[in-house]
Amino acid sequence: MYTPEPITRKDIVFLGDSLTESFDLKKYFSKNNLRNRGISGNMTEHVIYRLEEIFNAKPAMLFLMIGINDIYQGINTDMVLKNIARILNEIKEKSPQTVIYCQSILPVNEANLLSFDNINSKVYQVNNSLRDFCTKNNISFIDIHPDFLNQKGQMDEKYTYDGVHLTEPGYLHWSGLIKDLIN
Repeated sequence: MYTPEPITRKDIVFLGDSLTESFDLKKYFSKNNLRNRGISGNMTEHVIYRLEEIFNAKPAMLFLMIGINDIYQGINTDMVLKNIARILNEIKEKSPQTVIYCQSILPVNEANLLSFDNINSKVYQVNNSLRDFCTKNNISFIDIHPDFLNQKGQMDEKYTYDGVHLTEPGYLHWSGLIKDLIN
């Protein structure tokens, strides 16, 4: 059974779902204090229940990306925002020294998906509300969403193999967008 490295106060944590879980951080960043806490299939409510590890460890930095699975499951966009806001507020309150970076939800390529209409419009709604929430609450919002779009407003095909999950060029692109924050 896989046991992740424990989180310490000096660590940079990536928290989220399968997009985060598949992000091979050590491959893209030359730091040894990176901890991946992405779990495939996680929704916002799952992350809420996993926050205790973050509160106890009080890491130096945390990068959050979560919400696409909620949208796929038909969770109302207001509830998705409410849950992400709860995650951010609880981290801020219980680990105040942790520098938090809330990353936008990535677009999808709907042409590669089956029966998921208007996913991108819901992603836009959540991202816009999330940007406002972060601005009002002094949390850094990293809007990487536009950097993954093609001319049709969908996830560029070169960044995804199934419409949602990232290819090697997708992870290379993501890492390039945030590397200055990590280094």
